[in-house]
Amino acid sequence: MTGTGRDAANAASRHAPFKETGPAGHRARMRARILASGAASLADYEIVEMLLFLAIPRRDTKPTAKALLNRFGSLGALLSASAEQLRAAGLSDRVALPLMLPACVAERLSRSDPLTRQHVRDWDAVLTYCDTILADAPAGQMRILFLDSGNHIIADEPIDPALDQGDLDAIQRHILLRALDLHATAFVGIRLAAAWPPPAALVDRDAVLMQAISYHAQNLSLAVQDHLMLRRGQWFSLRQQGRL
Repeated sequence: MTGTGRDAANAASRHAPFKETGPAGHRARMRARILASGAASLADYEIVEMLLFLAIPRRDTKPTAKALLNRFGSLGALLSASAEQLRAAGLSDRVALPLMLPACVAERLSRSDPLTRQHVRDWDAVLTYCDTILADAPAGQMRILFLDSGNHIIADEPIDPALDQGDLDAIQRHILLRALDLHATAFVGIRLAAAWPPPAALVDRDAVLMQAISYHAQNLSLAVQDHLMLRRGQWFSLRQQGRL
């Protein structure tokens, strides 16, 4: 091509009505759609396309996205697929990883948000929390306040009534496993007594449970700070009573 021909071609390129063509322009338009209208403006295959952008920088990802949706049957099935299933679909680990991230994020968001963790710095704060947050909790229920190393509540979880009335070993395993899953360093047990004073048999049962958990928790770097029996502003502590 002569110099004049090259100059003409460059000028035509500069003045073309659509400067962005190919995958780069398509990606820019999709990003603009999300910023303007949110992810709801995208079809399922377009969501997969955009996830694949992270691993496939310079290739049209639409055919791959549509093929994966056809293989797995739905967006939910694709985004919850295991690494092995994605490898079986012909994806490398580099390409599979972005497709696994949404499920990881969804699982994390289902947990208590660290930014909203309440600080229970002392027993007055624990009792205030119980009087306000747990005011409408069912009578008789047992709950566990899982705490981090700064005494912030990571999670406040009720014990299923069927589990609560069953085998103590099963309750113990459940509480310890939840503490490990939440990366808790301590917890406080709460029994919302149905009557006051609570029946001696119930107090004895809770004391035996918490003593057993405390024994095993030492090996997990987990502390059982206390177990409180509560009812309408009345309370007592198993630890203060020397039973924990």
